[in-house]
Amino acid sequence: MSNRHIVAVVVLGAAIALSACRSLVVEKRAAEAPYPQSRLITSVSWDFSVMSRTRKALGSDLWPCTWARDDNQYCAWGDGGGFDGNDDNIGRVSLGFARLSGVPVAPGDSGYTGKNVWGAPPYAENPATFGGKVLSMLSIDGVLYAIGGFWTTDNAADPAHKGGNGPWYSLAWSSDLGSHWQIAPWSGPSMLGTFLNFGRDYAGAIDSYAYIYYLRAGDRQHVYLKRVAKDHLLTDPSSPGVYQYLSAVDAHGRSASWSDSESQALAIFHDPQHVDLPDVVYDPKLRRYLMTIGHYRSGDDSDASIGQFGIFEAPHPWGPWSTVDYYDDWGRYGRAAAGDFLGIHMPNKWMGFGGRTRWFVFSGLHELDSFNLVEARFKIHRHWFFGGTDN
Repeated sequence: MSNRHIVAVVVLGAAIALSACRSLVVEKRAAEAPYPQSRLITSVSWDFSVMSRTRKALGSDLWPCTWARDDNQYCAWGDGGGFDGNDDNIGRVSLGFARLSGVPVAPGDSGYTGKNVWGAPPYAENPATFGGKVLSMLSIDGVLYAIGGFWTTDNAADPAHKGGNGPWYSLAWSSDLGSHWQIAPWSGPSMLGTFLNFGRDYAGAIDSYAYIYYLRAGDRQHVYLKRVAKDHLLTDPSSPGVYQYLSAVDAHGRSASWSDSESQALAIFHDPQHVDLPDVVYDPKLRRYLMTIGHYRSGDDSDASIGQFGIFEAPHPWGPWSTVDYYDDWGRYGRAAAGDFLGIHMPNKWMGFGGRTRWFVFSGLHELDSFNLVEARFKIHRHWFFGGTDN
């Protein structure tokens, strides 16, 4: 139900029954992966059987999430009623925020609950005051941040119900865990990107900066990285020196240099196929940065799909990257899944067994226009447990 440019995943309902019957499937890796195979994570198995038990928030999609100070996760949805509406037309808003408590379990009950914090009362605790779509979320020092394209009273008569991605590209923030939101007074397409998420409320971050991955206009083969001091997140990005761009790394890739000029930015990820914005989290158990990113050969949005994405790992936010898995037909949905790629997310709270299991969040069209979960299990090279290092 949502535009391109934002986050989550696509599959058609005709494949749901097939997916629900498969458990612990190891998908076939495509031959054209842009980076060598990881020596740490050698394969991934997927448990699609949990999807029917864990699916919620019917009619709502996108679902970028962050782990907040109160130990809950906060996620954004687009064009639907969220968890409490649980229908595309009940409590529908253009943009909403939900609070997720608990942890999914498999097998058994879903194990988690979702509550609309900001949307359409009585199906939400607080009314939405603007609309649009959110690309990425981050929690730092008790404040929630959301990057997106927004509809406001300056560009829409009814912004809370105006569908699609809004034209005001900026940063929204909430100081009360999603109950009320404000939008920064500056805008520009260069703002669009995705946050690097660390642990609960940014615990475990490597320094005092927030990191943002982004694409340059007209270039869908390279990903770039910029950073901003945490206490300057709400400063106008056009102000000199507010943002720093990764401009070089040493011969071993262990240390980076930064420039105030975007023209000096060095691509930190390259795929000859066209790519979408990545989702990146830090896994403290594996001491690795994990990236999911969509790819498609033609560059035509209609050819994008959930079936075409890769998982990569690296010892540093900028790399060097290794391939965990790289798919041309993940889920075995084929051409039926083509038409959109909204991203696939890895909530950092929802991992276990020393970083070897993770729940992935996604959404899509038709029956999968909802909050969907699939469990992944990483096969870790035994060397890691007997003296292996993180480079």
